[in-house]
Amino acid sequence: MSSPRFFLAAPEGLAAAQVIACVTAACEAGDVASLLVPASVAKDVTAAAQELGVAVMVSGEARDAARAGADGIQVEANTDDVVAAREQVGKDRFIGAHAGGSRHFAMEAAEAGADYIAFDQKAASIGGEPIIRWWSDMMEIPCVAFTPVEPEDLDILLPQKPDFIRPSEAMWQGPEEARRIVSTLSQRLG
Repeated sequence: MSSPRFFLAAPEGLAAAQVIACVTAACEAGDVASLLVPASVAKDVTAAAQELGVAVMVSGEARDAARAGADGIQVEANTDDVVAAREQVGKDRFIGAHAGGSRHFAMEAAEAGADYIAFDQKAASIGGEPIIRWWSDMMEIPCVAFTPVEPEDLDILLPQKPDFIRPSEAMWQGPEEARRIVSTLSQRLG
């Protein structure tokens, strides 16, 4: 099994320059695949992140992703939102669906055409089976362990086989912190 890649999610309220600096540092420290950004900074961040080889997803409307030249959008995992997003962005852009801890919403989003499903992996499990493991064992569509991960979480999370993990929110404090956090997680993944 290959190690999961990093899925970064910039919080609302950060300046574009801070997002770019932290993403750059994270890329220097580990295998960053994707960046989810709020629509407010999407236009200013997308090109710089893509130059680093990072796919940029926008949380918000399809038009925000298109204006920014982003690779796709992330929506809540329900059939109507995923279907509407696919109609708006077409087949050339990705659609991610945040399912929280709901297997039902995850299955509906997958059937509606989502390209990945994001789970809050610490949500309650059914019958003791963690939601990430359940998804990884049953489905081919990639999943993101969307709850930010600390190094001590990896012992429990990695056996569940997530495709992507999200580093701690502390990484957005600055590039040094981003580099340290992603480097620490990378060493544990390695």
